[in-house]
Amino acid sequence: MRLANAHQIREADRIQINERNYPSLILMENAALRMAQSILRDYPDQKAFGILVGPGNNGGDGLVIARQLHQAGREIQILLSHEPARFEGDARINYEIIGEMPIPITLYKQEPLQVWLDSFSTSPLLIDGLLGTGIQSALRDPVSGLLDELRKSNPRILAIDLPSGLDASTGEAINTPLRAEKTYTFQLPKVCHFVTPASLFCGDVEVIDIGLWPDVIASLDIKRAVLTQAYVDQQMKQVRHTAAHKGDFGHVLVVGGSRNMTGAISLTIQAALRAGGGLVTSLVPTTCRDTVLHHAPEAMCVDVPGDYLGKQAVEVFDHHLKGKGAVVIGPGMGQEMATVDFLREILPMVQVPLLLDADALNILSQHQELWASLPDATVLTPHPGEMRRLLEVETVNQRRLEAAERLAQDKAVTVVLKGAGTIIAGASGQTYVNTTGNPGMAKGGSGDVLSGIIGSLLGQGYGIEEAAGLGVFLHGRAGDAAADLLGQARMTASDIIHHL
Repeated sequence: MRLANAHQIREADRIQINERNYPSLILMENAALRMAQSILRDYPDQKAFGILVGPGNNGGDGLVIARQLHQAGREIQILLSHEPARFEGDARINYEIIGEMPIPITLYKQEPLQVWLDSFSTSPLLIDGLLGTGIQSALRDPVSGLLDELRKSNPRILAIDLPSGLDASTGEAINTPLRAEKTYTFQLPKVCHFVTPASLFCGDVEVIDIGLWPDVIASLDIKRAVLTQAYVDQQMKQVRHTAAHKGDFGHVLVVGGSRNMTGAISLTIQAALRAGGGLVTSLVPTTCRDTVLHHAPEAMCVDVPGDYLGKQAVEVFDHHLKGKGAVVIGPGMGQEMATVDFLREILPMVQVPLLLDADALNILSQHQELWASLPDATVLTPHPGEMRRLLEVETVNQRRLEAAERLAQDKAVTVVLKGAGTIIAGASGQTYVNTTGNPGMAKGGSGDVLSGIIGSLLGQGYGIEEAAGLGVFLHGRAGDAAADLLGQARMTASDIIHHL
């Protein structure tokens, strides 16, 4: 499912209207009619609706929705943020239509907001049609004042296209909109619907087809998409032939571990096995050997003397790299200077798909010369703190999508920026935003599990971006299954592995 920005959706409207001679008034009617139908389906017992109407096309949609809900027998009242003289074009036409109907219209500040809220015969569900996709800066009065007042009342909100005040094109929350329990967006989801922190204000998101033609959408060449089950079904290699053997499903080399971090590498190995890999070999310091063999007896374990990997492991790595389909480096590895030297020597040896996580990423951020040694097919799986260090910036939390895409393009790697709505940005320019997972996965070890899953898929022969996307989706889906069974508070990273 494509993920649009504000410019792309405006361009789709322009092409449909100007180049396909499709009346804009019909598009507005389609959008609002189908949203009204969805509201009646989702809230069949709701008797009263308050429509918050701004001066633009989003407000025009709100006016049509008001008309449709009124005709369905619901109690409707409209609150205008601006003087009616501000309406133009299709919104003006729909305002004039509403003027012929017995629907009360109130201008904000004409009377106290609470008086308007109290005037309904029963508690209303508010529909936010104040502002649309054109907002890219801080709000001004009267909308900012209206939103501030409404927040104090803590009303139930449905959003038309997006909660007013969000920038449709980013995950940044420039303003603090009303938190919607559901957003009905038109034709394509926007970036703000799935990228945090903006997505936290959108509630459930439903995409409504308003009649933009498929060739119009295709002409936009949108490079961002939402990961869905349909994508996974299309990409997954489902068939395992009767005569297959373990060598048919890839061999992954997992490298990491240190004296005080034996669990991370063990989780990565277990996840690689559970994700369908035929063979897994680990390279660890001797201090990790017993833990790895205890938790993953199916994996082959190669250990080198010591509490961490250093120069003593270089020759061993070179020997065991032969015949491997992918390499995972980093979980629990530590950042000793000897480990930095180890990483510096082995990276040029790797000619197969490589995944770097955890301490390998921190070493990479501190030793910029290592970037030149990465193979063409490299996946980086940072959490926000690691991402901040890789980009040498103070924070990435507000512009996560752009941060992941910038690193992927600048360094020609595939970036998996972990978190709610994990982002997968490819060197090709293709970006995915994940839809699976839950807060119960915010536990130590979850990232180590993800590295094992993606590494396993790389070893099985998936393309680098496909492996990253599939791995992230399946990781989240397994986490959801674990949460369903155990509850989010109780589940652990190991439970994600057991539910793969």
